[in-house]
Amino acid sequence: MEKKEENNTEINQSFKLSAIVGIWESLNLHPTVMIYPSKKKYFLSMLHLSDNGQAKPAVYEIQKEDSRYFIVEAFKRLYIGYDAVKDSISLSYYGEYLRN
Repeated sequence: MEKKEENNTEINQSFKLSAIVGIWESLNLHPTVMIYPSKKKYFLSMLHLSDNGQAKPAVYEIQKEDSRYFIVEAFKRLYIGYDAVKDSISLSYYGEYLRN
């Protein structure tokens, strides 16, 4: 079952991270994310809202394995795909995001 979930999120893995730098808004009301470079690495940042409504920032280093980009959140890999035609990204658990 987990393998099927990963395959559904693989939109395009042959892209450069510089193509997805920017602010992205979720189509499913998940946290807005920002992707940015720092030195020779790229990071994904998002704000999670706690139960009492306070924002908790989180920053994840974007990693690559077997030509697939991902972040590690709570010991799980969230794969990042990019659709250049729609200019959208997908994060395996959070779904599709459009550039802001």
